Amino acid sequence: MKSLKLSGLAAFLLVLLYSCEKDTNILSTNNRPGPSTAKIDPSMDATFNPDPATVNQPVTVTGKFDGATPIPDCGKLQLFQRDADGVTWDKVADADVTSSVHEVTYTFTPTIAGDKAYEFYVHYIPSGGCDGFSENKSESYFLDVHSQCVSVFTITPSISAENWNNGLYEFTITYTLTSPVDVTGIKFQGGATAGGSYGFQLTDIGNTTLVNANLNNDVLKWEGNLTACTPQVVTFKFTRQFSCPATNELITGAWSASAGGVVLGTVDQIPYSCQ
Repeated sequence: MKSLKLSGLAAFLLVLLYSCEKDTNILSTNNRPGPSTAKIDPSMDATFNPDPATVNQPVTVTGKFDGATPIPDCGKLQLFQRDADGVTWDKVADADVTSSVHEVTYTFTPTIAGDKAYEFYVHYIPSGGCDGFSENKSESYFLDVHSQCVSVFTITPSISAENWNNGLYEFTITYTLTSPVDVTGIKFQGGATAGGSYGFQLTDIGNTTLVNANLNNDVLKWEGNLTACTPQVVTFKFTRQFSCPATNELITGAWSASAGGVVLGTVDQIPYSCQ
């Protein structure tokens, strides 16, 4: 009877030991982290330069990660443009993503004017070890395109006069320069008056500078840069002896605009008429 009791006790201890080992193994397995299945949808956007664009003038579209989510260092970034049929999409550019390349660019010349004239989206495809990122595409980005302001470099003159009495008038001269493209290093120069002995006196040189003071034929100039379709006003004032009535009497000298030794445009002497 004693040996049976010992055998029963031994069996009980073996069962208890096995149960403890099993629980320990279960606990160990439950604490082991499993493989992660969550992937990042990279956030992207598109920008335009210039924005808005101008018909027949180049514009650059840049598709990039916007930084709202972690940014991958591998894979491929693509830029798509909606086709003229309004249905299909054309891939217009792509770039391999690296630790230093996180954008794709596309430069084209728009030929259609209007609000939301062109539509783009950015597309990302993971590859080359970017298993933590998923394929994703951005929302649509629309490019507004303005009609071309002028087809050639344009100089528009304007003149007004104020009677200061006793035969003395103050003339306000304005030239508006407009270019269809960006131009740097412009020199716009000419005679402030048409010459003659009329008691000429500059009263306000405005945004010009005096090149040559020569009695009744002072020479003025304006120098600067022009942004496409952004008018630049050049103005100055002077007094001189004058009397009305008058018909198309010449008031200023001729002016010309140049850049890099190339003449951009000229403007004749400005006449003035009064009753």
